[in-house]
Amino acid sequence: KKKKKKKKKKIYIYKQELKAILYNVLFWAIPLVVTLSMFDEATYERQLSLLTFAALLHATDALIMLRPKDLYYSLQESTCCKWNCLRVRNNYQVEYEAIEMYKNSKVNPEMMMMAVTSKVREYSSSRRAIELSYQITLEKILSEKDGFELFASHLVKELSLENVLFLVEYMQLKYFLSIHQLHLRIQDLGYHVPIYGSLIQKTFHPQLLRTDMSANTAWNICLDMFEYLSTHYVLPNAIALLNLSHESSSVIAMQMHQLATNRDQVSVEDTLPSLLFVFDAATKDVIRLLRGDSFYRFQLSRECIRYCEDLV
Repeated sequence: KKKKKKKKKKIYIYKQELKAILYNVLFWAIPLVVTLSMFDEATYERQLSLLTFAALLHATDALIMLRPKDLYYSLQESTCCKWNCLRVRNNYQVEYEAIEMYKNSKVNPEMMMMAVTSKVREYSSSRRAIELSYQITLEKILSEKDGFELFASHLVKELSLENVLFLVEYMQLKYFLSIHQLHLRIQDLGYHVPIYGSLIQKTFHPQLLRTDMSANTAWNICLDMFEYLSTHYVLPNAIALLNLSHESSSVIAMQMHQLATNRDQVSVEDTLPSLLFVFDAATKDVIRLLRGDSFYRFQLSRECIRYCEDLV
């Protein structure tokens, strides 16, 4: 019965292939005839169109003949893979290697098939993890504790941890503004980086989170935070100088110079929006730099693939 079912399945697949190939021939024949009728005989355009349509016809036929092999595998696995033909070939290769490994050993056939199936599943899950590592975003990594710690350790290896430290401390500044409701005196807090909440909150001193703090004291602390960020990350003599654009760093330097000259006269409504604007621009520079450089290499690392295996 099993052999008959397999034969019926193969016959059905072959029939579907034949139908698809016939439809494909008809599909390309109509535009080919129309195109050839537009050009005279023995012209360059006529020969080029003939070669082009012939190549497209054969390429589509090849895809039709390769595609039914994928029917032997689950739909979930099929939708998770971008290159079906390559994945099918690799699955067959894994099955063949596993069968060859257990063929000569004295193992129960059922146990052998279970071992082969488990090996194929393990291979499929690792493939999905690799694909997910290419699709995962920087924001997703920063918003979860495990992902953030893995990415931070990767930045330590690349000697560029200052990028993520700046993001954390700048988001802490915005959290401080929201705690003391200074953001209500302006339109919004601007650009937001989704760093997981416990990291933002746990490093604050309890005195800074007191709700009975006066607005004037909170504003002075906020200005101190901006000054710390500029001297620590942005200005030329910074301890952990960021690789910012010249425009962002020069505008921040100008803003901080103006703030230092008349700090006693500045107000929240007049000064805070401009400070947030220039530091948001610097934050976007850091995010852009991470995406194009360090985060791309992190996606290819073993740590990221292992992290994605837990997500699969």
